[in-house]
Amino acid sequence: MKCSVLLPVYNAGQPLSEAIESILAQDESDFEFLIIEDCSRDGSAEIIRRFSEADSRIRAIFHRQNVGLAATLNEGLSEARCEFVARMDQDDAAMPNRLSTQIVFLRSRPQIAVAGSFVYHMGRTPEWDRLVRLPVDHEEIASTLPKSNCLYHPSVMLRRDLILALGGYRAEFHNSEDYDLWLRTSRAYRLANIPVPLLRYRFSATGMTLGRKWEQALYAQMAIVSYRHPGWGLEEVRRQAGLELNATGKHKFLLGVARGTADELMHLGQEEDARLAWWLFFRQLGWRQKIRLAATSGTMPFRRGARSS
Repeated sequence: MKCSVLLPVYNAGQPLSEAIESILAQDESDFEFLIIEDCSRDGSAEIIRRFSEADSRIRAIFHRQNVGLAATLNEGLSEARCEFVARMDQDDAAMPNRLSTQIVFLRSRPQIAVAGSFVYHMGRTPEWDRLVRLPVDHEEIASTLPKSNCLYHPSVMLRRDLILALGGYRAEFHNSEDYDLWLRTSRAYRLANIPVPLLRYRFSATGMTLGRKWEQALYAQMAIVSYRHPGWGLEEVRRQAGLELNATGKHKFLLGVARGTADELMHLGQEEDARLAWWLFFRQLGWRQKIRLAATSGTMPFRRGARSS
């Protein structure tokens, strides 16, 4: 086998079928497909069983209790049988040449530990997809990472042994396990993004809460602080990250998240999702923030037929 593909699953819903099919349809067929189901409450397990019965390349693991993403990813790295491990998410779609392109890239560059790629943000149809270009060489990635994450997690292929030697994913950086890992990896090894799109990355308006976005921002800032101060303990890292994040202004940050999410969905031809995103964000704001948002937004999608409060 030339690589392992690692797909953790939790309450994936119908997009899971498309994600699995996109891997099974790769132009490189010599791989193992490791799917780890973390006690979903929907029909994800049944979808995995159906695919695994039809294709022997799939090796499915079903948890008896939920352990979370970081533990599932570390389990997958330990279980993987190949040097190269491609990450995949449950609601995205891999381009047909993804695995072959990354295998050739890593084989010819033994100094690279992690290789991501350009991605498409998934539109209503492929014609609506938006190409996202990212820093390509290690120097640019390493200089960008302390400010923002420039590696799409489900786009990467990594060298299993090197990542395990670094300790793998750390659950303490919930929602930013990958960002923390890339920052730590950048100190020891070289990173790259292949300058072609190898993944269609899905945006969704469902399940969006401003509280969760703020929490995600905190863990991302913790990853940055931990990178700057590798000797600090977790509580010290959390305290400093909270101070730095609060200094940016919570309401300003959340309004920017709301506007940026809805604008991106509109550009992807997903107008109904954009309206839903505005509504979900808008209803969570305090009345002062609602007035400010309404005064500065002009034409917000939720104003065209969606409810308001």
